[in-house]
Amino acid sequence: MNALTLLAVLLVPVRADPAPAAPDARAAQVEYLRGSLLERRGAYSEALAAYEKAFALDPTSAFIAGEAADLALELQDLDSAEKWARRRLALAPEDARSREILGQVLVARGDPEGARVEYEQALKEDPSSEDTLFAVVELTAARDPKRARAMLEDFRARNPDRQARVLFELGRLDAARGRLPRAADEFKKAVALDDADSGPAREALAQTYEMMHDTDAAVAVDLQILQDDPEALELRAHVGELQQAAGRMDDARATFRELERRHPGDPAACSWLAADAEQKKDFAGAAAQLAKSSALAEDPTLNLRLSYYQIQSGDTKAAMATLLAARKRWPKDDRVAYYLALGEDDQGRHEEAAELLREVLAVKPDDRDARWQLAVILERLNRIKEAEPEFRRLIADKPDDAAALNYLGYSLADRGLELDDARSLIARALALDPSNAAYQDSMGWVLFKLKRSTEAAAELALAARSLPDDDEVWGHLAAVREALGETDLAWRAWRLSQSFGGASARARADALEKKMTPEHAGELWREHLAAIHGGARRLAGVCVFQGKVGERELTMKTMLDFRAPKRLTLEILGPLFTPLARATVDGSDFRMDDFRVDGIDDAKLRAAARGALDAIAGALAGDPYAPGPARAAGGVLTRPGWRVDLGSDALARALAPDGGPTLTPADFFKNRLRRVPRSFKAGGAFWDLSLSCPEAKVEVAAPDEPLPELQP
Repeated sequence: MNALTLLAVLLVPVRADPAPAAPDARAAQVEYLRGSLLERRGAYSEALAAYEKAFALDPTSAFIAGEAADLALELQDLDSAEKWARRRLALAPEDARSREILGQVLVARGDPEGARVEYEQALKEDPSSEDTLFAVVELTAARDPKRARAMLEDFRARNPDRQARVLFELGRLDAARGRLPRAADEFKKAVALDDADSGPAREALAQTYEMMHDTDAAVAVDLQILQDDPEALELRAHVGELQQAAGRMDDARATFRELERRHPGDPAACSWLAADAEQKKDFAGAAAQLAKSSALAEDPTLNLRLSYYQIQSGDTKAAMATLLAARKRWPKDDRVAYYLALGEDDQGRHEEAAELLREVLAVKPDDRDARWQLAVILERLNRIKEAEPEFRRLIADKPDDAAALNYLGYSLADRGLELDDARSLIARALALDPSNAAYQDSMGWVLFKLKRSTEAAAELALAARSLPDDDEVWGHLAAVREALGETDLAWRAWRLSQSFGGASARARADALEKKMTPEHAGELWREHLAAIHGGARRLAGVCVFQGKVGERELTMKTMLDFRAPKRLTLEILGPLFTPLARATVDGSDFRMDDFRVDGIDDAKLRAAARGALDAIAGALAGDPYAPGPARAAGGVLTRPGWRVDLGSDALARALAPDGGPTLTPADFFKNRLRRVPRSFKAGGAFWDLSLSCPEAKVEVAAPDEPLPELQP
């Protein structure tokens, strides 16, 4: 109301609160009007002071006392609120409103029993006040639910036009008692009776369905609410979450997209849609979605999540930009500093990374992750004197940290520093985790540094058995074998290290090989290749057979099945994987069904198929590496019936049977030491063919005997 209307109301006597005859009553009314205007402007403290002044001018005004109580209650000044409420009650004890105000204050003060007494007295004075009735019901429900229900039913009988409100309160009462189906029925009836103003009842109905685990029903009600209030952001997001929980991902996706359409940058929508893209491994899409969120400017955690998506999508530059911007915005956030340090380290800026990690530790000295990363970076920078105290702190704080014990021990041993202490540290790590092959490797290496090569060889052989595809373990074992004068075993270990990417292994093995005869080197290469490429027990799967015979190109889907010792079957497949023809190699025998291809002479097709399949069967059977005379020179292994070109990775890169085509193996299936090819290319005088089986299943046989280089 406007000021003049309010003043007119104030000049009209209130029931049970007649206008005082005091000469300053009008001044009190003017001061109250000033307080009311201040309250409307949000100047609550000043308004309460004005009410105090107004009451001082007219201490008989129950109305002013009540207004002051309401405002103090809103300000959560409960002492003041109770003081004013009791003043009003003293001035107007017969006015139900006085009891209602005091009841509200007592509820806020945590005195429900005192509030109930006041509300019940107010109800006696004004039985028609439904707000008072519902307040009494709510306070009575926990103590005496039957009485609360009886009060509601009585009010319902006397006020049939208020059934919707009563049904709503009955539903709340039943829901609180766990009688959910009954509550849902009452809420539905309340909605039906008062559809135009049924928001609270609809919300309660939806919540009740959720408690009943009837998600579809809850969503249906929530969608009705959204029709009336399409801008209810939190409700729309909640609907999407319910749909997701029910497995209705398409509906959830549509709900969050609609939320984003209505409110671009909505944090809930952007976050959900980003997570949805993440589930599909679409990290670029996840990053693009999260980058729209309006919450990015205020939430460092969201920025970290965005940088993670950017890194996973391969956009390191964008990830670093995100982290740098976050660092500028939240310079004291240790999480941002930590992940920025990891990014700097990945980018090769190790000094910057170390400095950031020191900042993190200055704030959080107990952050083990940050201290670990700092120690590792310093060690990689060969600043062992700085790294060592960090590792020692990690160990002091957690003496059973086997990883820290081993890392420090190995770092010292590798540099020839504090060898006895290094061995002690590694021994402690092994005591905590005796079967850890990495720790066994460290122990072997420190024993080697201590000139205890025989013991070192035993430890390193154990490590290599458990980590047969680790180039560093093979390199350590090779160095020990070489120190022991076991040249052949050292050569084989170096070649295994080379085959797994060991940086210096090739040069070390080549240096040993220069002192050997071609025949000696040939036998070592033959044994090495047999250990790596031999032992295929079965290879089976759908393959693509393609190439040229004469001038005719062909592509066929096939089914390959190789079984040791040397049986290979290739079936040409038609529509719906129907076999059309078969070719078989069984030892030295070759058989092939009649199969005509337009434009290719039958004899040439058969010759090309035999040449390719014979070579493939021989390679899978291990024929090029079978026992027998061998000679290695100039990167080539020759032996009766075969020539093998040796790769820079110590693998066989080309195989050629005498009088047959050159076969190029590729796409090696890896199983411990073994590398079995799943793709082959071969060519003859008038043909070039390839067989690619990327999804083929491979089985390898266990070696008959352990490799000699693995012997203690």
